[in-house]
Amino acid sequence: MVSIGEMADRPPRAMADGEVIEIGAKRLRHIDTPHVPHGWEARVLFEETTRTLLCGDFFTRLGGGPAITDDDIVGPAIEAESLFRYSSLSPNTAAVMRTLGDLAPTTLALMHGSSFKGDGKSALCDLAAAYESEYSI
Repeated sequence: MVSIGEMADRPPRAMADGEVIEIGAKRLRHIDTPHVPHGWEARVLFEETTRTLLCGDFFTRLGGGPAITDDDIVGPAIEAESLFRYSSLSPNTAAVMRTLGDLAPTTLALMHGSSFKGDGKSALCDLAAAYESEYSI
């Protein structure tokens, strides 16, 4: 059995909402997003130097695709949502997505689907609007 001391030079610790850590030439900002897209403990990371939002289960997509795309990711995300109903759609869902859009990400690193290179703000705001329209949130 491997102990934590054998895997890292310091013990793990929780990050505060908005906290930024530097890892070499990169700066990661931790952002709490309670219940968006899922449970109360939801969060994302924003890599400030490359403007990459590591957004987990936002924009889930069915099927395969290239590693990176500049195609529409909102339509496929709404298609997956209608099938799986995986998101916690609450009155603050759209507001959280728009706040993340204000970071102006140029890459959205997705957990389930092709990562998106382009206008991340528009994609996040369009997904928020689609949820408002489709699900009356």
